[in-house]
Amino acid sequence: DADAFYEAETESRREAGAPPFGRFAAIVVSSEDQAAAQEIATLIGRTAPKLEAMDVFGPAPAPLAMLRGRHRFRLLLHAPRSFDLQGAIRDWISRIDWPTKVRLAIDVDPYSFV
Repeated sequence: DADAFYEAETESRREAGAPPFGRFAAIVVSSEDQAAAQEIATLIGRTAPKLEAMDVFGPAPAPLAMLRGRHRFRLLLHAPRSFDLQGAIRDWISRIDWPTKVRLAIDVDPYSFV
């Protein structure tokens, strides 16, 4: 019953603030050096802005914690659709220095969380 499924899924997403009613963003920190990746991921989590409209979860090992020889840690952000999530991330991340051996990938409204 496609109509019943659609209705139930829509209501679940509305209650959870999930897309299209809310926004998610993933920040993935990776490095060949596991300690460096974890240190920067922890720093990013500790320096997260305390905003009522944005929840920050993590860091935690990414679902694919090792990918192409790189250790990966992820933070998940959740905010209402009306919140300027990109602006908040830009301001937050711009204040952090990290070593060149550590990479950051930011995915707003990701299709998957791998």
